[in-house]
Amino acid sequence: MSTLDETKVKERYGRLPKGGDAQVEAYLKALRVIIAADGTTDPAELAALRKGMTRLGIGDATRKVIEAFDPKSATLESLLPGIKKGGLRARMLIRDAVELARADGTYAAAEKAAVAKAATIVGVDKATVATIEALVELEHAAKHLRKALFPKEKAGG
Repeated sequence: MSTLDETKVKERYGRLPKGGDAQVEAYLKALRVIIAADGTTDPAELAALRKGMTRLGIGDATRKVIEAFDPKSATLESLLPGIKKGGLRARMLIRDAVELARADGTYAAAEKAAVAKAATIVGVDKATVATIEALVELEHAAKHLRKALFPKEKAGG
């Protein structure tokens, strides 16, 4: 039985991961390692990871494994060997990592270094990493601009 909602995964990533449930867990664990690189996992980062797992339809069993995972118990090198070098999933990993790492409002130097390390492991070049970081920043700015221009009215307003 799959740990994710295949339709939702295809919508976000364009395809399903190869390697099945073990690869999904490794991907999510790698994200945990990256967001903990600054010595702590901020509640906002963990909340963003949970929201992402919900968005992808990750099952309860896998969610529990990921939430219980100690990011100090594994290395990025041990978690990421199954990702095709420079491929779409490699670039999406970097994007997901940057989004999660900045979910607390700070993209810490240690998190940025962990993203760079992950990028090296999965074959994403420095220029592409910088472009992905800029894209995430632009998307964040656009989201806040949209909220400022079109605030949701309270019920009855």
